[in-house]
Amino acid sequence: MIVRVGIGVTLTWDEERFVIIAADYRHVTLRSLEADFTRMVDADELVRLPNVTWHVDRTDSATGSAARILDGLDDEERRIVDAWAEHLALVKAAVDNGQPAKVFFEDVRTAMSKLTSVTSLETVRRKFRRYCAEGVLGLVDARHLNRGRRDVDSRIGMALSELGEKGTTRSSGTTSRTLDRLRWTLEEDYGDAIDLPSERTLYRMVAAHPTARRLNGSAKSRQTSANKPGRAFGVHGSLRPGEHVQIDSTVIDVPSRLLDGRLNRAELTVIHDVSCRSIFAGVVRAVATNSADLAGVLARALTPYELRPPGAREQRERVAATWTGRFMIDQERLDHHRLAQPYIFPETITTDNGKIYRSEAFRRGCERAGISLIHAALETGTDKPHVESGFDAIKDGFVQYLEGFTGGSVERRGRGEPTDRALALNQLQELLEDWIAIEWQNRPHAGLSDPMLPGRALTPNEMFRAYRRIAPELHVPFGVDEFIGFLPATTCTLQDYGVNHRRRVYRSNRLPELRAAGAGGEGATRRCVIRYDPHNPLFVWVEHGDEFVPFRCLRDLLDEPLGGEIWQAAHDVDSTEDATARHDAAYLVDRMKRAQWVRPGKERNRAVRRAEVDRDPMHLTGVSKTIAREAPPAEPDGDEVIWERGGGFSLLDDDDGVWERLT
Repeated sequence: MIVRVGIGVTLTWDEERFVIIAADYRHVTLRSLEADFTRMVDADELVRLPNVTWHVDRTDSATGSAARILDGLDDEERRIVDAWAEHLALVKAAVDNGQPAKVFFEDVRTAMSKLTSVTSLETVRRKFRRYCAEGVLGLVDARHLNRGRRDVDSRIGMALSELGEKGTTRSSGTTSRTLDRLRWTLEEDYGDAIDLPSERTLYRMVAAHPTARRLNGSAKSRQTSANKPGRAFGVHGSLRPGEHVQIDSTVIDVPSRLLDGRLNRAELTVIHDVSCRSIFAGVVRAVATNSADLAGVLARALTPYELRPPGAREQRERVAATWTGRFMIDQERLDHHRLAQPYIFPETITTDNGKIYRSEAFRRGCERAGISLIHAALETGTDKPHVESGFDAIKDGFVQYLEGFTGGSVERRGRGEPTDRALALNQLQELLEDWIAIEWQNRPHAGLSDPMLPGRALTPNEMFRAYRRIAPELHVPFGVDEFIGFLPATTCTLQDYGVNHRRRVYRSNRLPELRAAGAGGEGATRRCVIRYDPHNPLFVWVEHGDEFVPFRCLRDLLDEPLGGEIWQAAHDVDSTEDATARHDAAYLVDRMKRAQWVRPGKERNRAVRRAEVDRDPMHLTGVSKTIAREAPPAEPDGDEVIWERGGGFSLLDDDDGVWERLT
């Protein structure tokens, strides 16, 4: 900050104190206060010397806090302060020239009486003294300067800090609960030695406290803030693509359909590069991700799209036709962006301490690929911030636009969010990969901004190409066999018609050869190990010696003309009426089967069957059990009355004489 200095100002130069005794436009004369000598120095050189300390009392109005106070004044107060400063500056200039100040006070009082209601000579004199001592800040009303400052016992603040620290893992409550606990803590520690301020003051203190104010907020946010390190965040640089890579999994707020049609929330796993913000691979699962799934994620990250096994492109086209055909999107344009994704080999991968990331299968998979693992500190999301913030970007740019989005919490969830159009897992996977290739890789990221032009940001693809221009590297990607070797494995049997896997039948021209290789060459059913891609159901691969034999899924309705439209129509008719009809049909089938069920030799079951038949009002041979007869009636004699009371005329009684006339 520039400070005007003149004759009489002291300074320290090389640990020796001086006073300015003369100055002109070029030179300054200094006299030592500790020894009897003078020194003449160049003025421009003196003000630039790093070992010179100036002993100048700066007024408060020259500080940044004073500027904030002045900017915080309303228009009327600021206008009055500026008027006082303008008039008193003229008085101070006159006083500096040797004139008495009191002769100017009357003029100042007359001028300021037009702006303020109460102005006396004593007020002008007091304002002038404060202006000379404190500058413009001395002209501000003291009530404004003391706004927000309260003389409160420091022990109350210490107690609030203790409550905020101990409430990190506790459930959230109201501010009144915090105040009650504050009173109890102070009473237990100090008894009645502390006079508490008013209730409103305590509420304001809690609202202004950095930790106690969070006790009535989100418990999750409070725990996240407590996990932050007690130091300034460091910056982890990356010199080249692939040097520092992060991986993590999270449950996304959208359901997907399982193989049986049920809905379940999907879990997303992402491999994210730090240097150019590229996403190597993103995989969704409808159940919790396991270590075998992580091997599949590595396989997708290490194998470009065009080098994946047979069926990858075909499956993608089958699934993508759902949204491309509707909006007349050219498949070649989608493939262009898929093929433009950069291939980056990850040298090190940073993970959290989840069981799947510390599993033996994931560790061995990384060792096979030559990848080093770094485990983050416990409950420290700041060790892998890039992938954590990437999840938020994926939610905002992709997940929230999907059918059935749940909003992230109960408060943000709608009542009637439609789920009948929820995507199947394969559809969700292919749509995610298209979004990464098209949106994520070609969108400017704030972390890739130009240091000289912060408003200009690069896309991940552009940043990757910039790295390759300066430091060209060639990483050989995985081939088909390496990709299949990373896929999850399961055991199946080779039947005479093929392989059954997840309600699909797979067949190959080499099926007789593989069956003949088992059971001594007799061609009997043999067990085998197959590799499968959860997101490519068109192929499985049977391990046979040192090779993987591909088995193709049998043709289904999607391979037929108009097959996709037929399945879309089938989903549209799956309504509540159809569900009611299914339930009613299942009940009737159960009744029909139970009517014919008799366990041999069990008389009780025959009785149960007769009871079921008798309870059916539409059964013609049913016999009513409501009127029990102990003995069969005897044959009537000639003179005996044929009609019994309660026979065919059961609705008549004897009071009206009808019974007597009939008998």
